[in-house]
Amino acid sequence: MAKFDCVDRCISGVFYKLGRQVHKHRLIFLLVPLAMVTFLMTGFTHFVIDDNVEYLFTPENSQSRDDRATTKELFMTGDEGEEFLPNRELDLFIRRGRLIILPAEGDNIMKQEMFEEIVKLDEKIRTISLHDNGTLDNYDTLCMKWLGRCLDNNIMSIYRENVAMFDHINLTYPYFETPQYPLFIGPNLGGVKFVDDTDVVESAENVLLIYTLSTGTKEKDHLAEDWEKVFDKLIEKSALEMKHIKLARSTSRSLSHEITEASIHIVPRFAATFCMMIIFAVLSCIMRDWVLSKPWLGFLGVLSAVFAVISAVGLLSYCGLKFNEIVSLMPFLVLGVGVDNMFIMIAGWRQLSIYVPTEERMARTFSEAAVSITITNLTDMLAFIIGATTSLPGVRTFCIYAGVAMLFVYFYQLSFFGACMAYIGEREANNMHCYACKKVVPREEAPNKFYQIFCAGGVSKTTRTKAADMEHGIMKFFGEQFGPFIMKSPCKILIVLTYLGYLAGAIYGLFHITQGLQLNSLARDDSPAFVYYSYEDEYFKRYGPVVSIIMQDDVEYWNPETQQKIEDLTQTFEESDYIYGMQLTESWLRMYLMFLQQAVGTTEVDKTTFVTVLQNQFLTQPMFKQYSLDIKFRKDENGVATDIDASRFLVMSKDMMNTTREGDMMIEARDIAEASDFNLTVFNPAFIVYDQYIGVLPNTLQTLGIAIACMFFVALVMIPHPVCALWVTFCVVSIDTGVIGYMSLWDVPLDPISMLNIILCIGFSVDFSAHITYAFVIAPKDKPNDRAISALRALGMPILQGALSSILAISVLSTAPVYVFRIFFKTLFLVMIFGAYHGLMLLPVILSYMGHCMPHKKEEDKEKYYEKPPLPSSEKDIQDFKSLKAYRHENGKIPTIDQCFVPLSLLDIPITSIPYEN
Repeated sequence: MAKFDCVDRCISGVFYKLGRQVHKHRLIFLLVPLAMVTFLMTGFTHFVIDDNVEYLFTPENSQSRDDRATTKELFMTGDEGEEFLPNRELDLFIRRGRLIILPAEGDNIMKQEMFEEIVKLDEKIRTISLHDNGTLDNYDTLCMKWLGRCLDNNIMSIYRENVAMFDHINLTYPYFETPQYPLFIGPNLGGVKFVDDTDVVESAENVLLIYTLSTGTKEKDHLAEDWEKVFDKLIEKSALEMKHIKLARSTSRSLSHEITEASIHIVPRFAATFCMMIIFAVLSCIMRDWVLSKPWLGFLGVLSAVFAVISAVGLLSYCGLKFNEIVSLMPFLVLGVGVDNMFIMIAGWRQLSIYVPTEERMARTFSEAAVSITITNLTDMLAFIIGATTSLPGVRTFCIYAGVAMLFVYFYQLSFFGACMAYIGEREANNMHCYACKKVVPREEAPNKFYQIFCAGGVSKTTRTKAADMEHGIMKFFGEQFGPFIMKSPCKILIVLTYLGYLAGAIYGLFHITQGLQLNSLARDDSPAFVYYSYEDEYFKRYGPVVSIIMQDDVEYWNPETQQKIEDLTQTFEESDYIYGMQLTESWLRMYLMFLQQAVGTTEVDKTTFVTVLQNQFLTQPMFKQYSLDIKFRKDENGVATDIDASRFLVMSKDMMNTTREGDMMIEARDIAEASDFNLTVFNPAFIVYDQYIGVLPNTLQTLGIAIACMFFVALVMIPHPVCALWVTFCVVSIDTGVIGYMSLWDVPLDPISMLNIILCIGFSVDFSAHITYAFVIAPKDKPNDRAISALRALGMPILQGALSSILAISVLSTAPVYVFRIFFKTLFLVMIFGAYHGLMLLPVILSYMGHCMPHKKEEDKEKYYEKPPLPSSEKDIQDFKSLKAYRHENGKIPTIDQCFVPLSLLDIPITSIPYEN
């Protein structure tokens, strides 16, 4: 052991001294943390919730963000307040009201009575007015315009004036021919069915209406926000009045509002969790013995974890770090971890004889249990530090909050909770009742049955009490039943076979992972935003985002060879399985070449003619004016165009039915652009979300790799044998594999929420495996099986309690009306189940096989720590004690336990100074 345990012995010695100091100055260690948490609580006055959906849940420094910046430099954005078209928008959430309309009964919206109600509702929306500073602002003044008119929903322009003739209109899809020009109604209808093999609509399941607003100035943006609020209230009220239709609505602020609401509504669930954890902790600390029971210590352990949550939120609020929906999961995690640490500390206390003085007992508890929780807290904090390097701001903020909270958990555990242990340890040493704090007699000395049941406890100072009689029943179970049972050869074989089955299921699940966080997942179940985005995902993904293909640098557009290359490039995009053909492509160059052919008689013109006709003739035509949004001219000082700096053409994506297809479409579009001879940028605001789909897996794998390497290094340094560090790392990899694989089989996608749970998985995996491994290494037994049983006896109970407490802490999230919270429960539940399986079954079996090649402590070392002879009760004992002190004075060392009868607890030296060689 001496070869590998130098760090362990050094740290144990430090914590031994700390334990003594906590006992000696317990009042200070109690009051300072209370003062600290009281001060940090004032940080809540700076508490702010971050509800920026795009910022929180999309990767920073992603290609799509850079592409948007490039596009904004080149083209109009609509922010200028000028005329604009929504299919050229560059921001994900612009001001607008969106409405999906469904039949109240049946699955066909294409009925006259339903459209009569839709037309009336459309009229109410278009006549919404706002009174601001004495002026009247309505939809006509706020709407996004093109050619001087508000952008309209094409389906409404067909039926608004002709709803009485509804049954006589043969509606064709996706184009409806009018005397002026065809109307594209593809995005307006969902769930369309046709008459036989025609394009005539027989039925449709719902209608989508969009009312887009202009936000050129701060004042207009403020008015647009007010309009959205009125729109929200109008639809909510109208939904109750409609007889034939039902409504689902959304605005630019719907998801932001939902994030804020979810963050606030989680508070009652945390309060419920707090109460449940108190009950669980108190019951876990109760024994049949009224002196050895520690119900108040269980309560104070939970309170210590709550202090950590309050301190972390208060401190980071002072620092200006905003709270968000994901961070609202942090208190549940910290509560589970804090209670887990408490159980480890109490288990360390219980392993020591009650005959040991309280100060010595505190020191020894810290020297072993505190080392164990140091390992786990260090690995947890490392996991969060590594997680804080991710490019997903929401996950990064969670990791910062959780990492700081873990630091406070550790601090309060060693200070506040340590002081509480010292006070309660003194009560126990004085044989006082755990509730009444009155001195009582042991059970065997009870005067009557009533006293024995409700009052008696502790041990006699004159009669030897066996250590086993003071041991918790669950610890006995792990040491006397469970441990010996799983050490039998048939059980070992069965556990190994079970593990192989577990591994096969995990690997199968790895091949069925879906990626990406959908927008409806951020909203509460059945909220307006959730309902709207759910219907949108189900019915309105046939016509997906319009993708801008942006050409930069100097391009000779007037050159026929260049024109052919651009046409070939456009056709390459149109031939993609993810893009519609030329019918839905908007290419200014195609239309301009046709115009040139008619206006000039040829397309082969020089540069000056090409640019002049383009600016002064083609783009001035109303039917071609939209292309002015797609061309950036280089102009001289007189404003005359001399060249084209950049331009774009637009293609429409198709059948974006799931996150995988959306991500694949974006990747293929970028690949085509990369392979072309031009300097191209492909962009749509939705790509910012799609980057999350394709970025979450690399982010997760990178974080996992770094974290596992760090965990191995920590285990190598802290656990006194390198082979054990390898097995701890093996368990981390195994548990992570199982969690990722089985979460996919439990319908959990790989997204920012499950990603942060996988980061947590690393820390928790180390917790479970490190506790058992550390206990196995320091167990003073000869045979590996006995060492494994000893480890289970010492830490089986706290590991089980820790897993159960963590599951209990997150159990209220299983019924939460928010996807984010339920996913957190599912993944963390898997972590706890698989972690407990590895720590309590698989790892002991593995260590029992590997133990032959690991050095171990001697059996007599156990006596030095735990088995104390009774106190001296005769003159001979006192004389022996005096001789013992003289022996120490003469020889400069402590005799072995075989050399004396006097308990080592009477010596005035620390136990860590007793050499193992003695």
